[in-house]
Amino acid sequence: MIRLPPARAETTEAFLMQSGAELAALCTECGACFNACPMVDYIDLRGADPNIVTGGLRRLASGEAAPDQTVAWVGACTKSGQCVDACPQKAAGLDAMLLIRIAKQRAINDTRQLRAKQDPSYFPRIKTFARLQLSDEELETWL
Repeated sequence: MIRLPPARAETTEAFLMQSGAELAALCTECGACFNACPMVDYIDLRGADPNIVTGGLRRLASGEAAPDQTVAWVGACTKSGQCVDACPQKAAGLDAMLLIRIAKQRAINDTRQLRAKQDPSYFPRIKTFARLQLSDEELETWL
């Protein structure tokens, strides 16, 4: 039997608050993650000051409002992971991609600077996919 590691926090909100603050404290706002990100060119932010954008990243991860450039950047994250390898604080325990993901979630939940994606077909697609994999008995139980 596989043993799962203990939960990092009681709730998702607690995890976002705790881990966001911890990761933000490790960030030096050097901008290496921003410069390595392939989405910067796609969203036309290559001329932005990396230090200001990553400073906003730290604020978002702590639940504070951030500049529009930072919000656009975290909103465009495709989880390429290039920021992780570029981060000079990686050895100190900073997972840049996790910091960006936490900042994005807090921009949706706390500062409301990003809108949550609305997909009305999400759950019908899940049901369709489940029907392809479940037995008749399971379908009766779960759907």
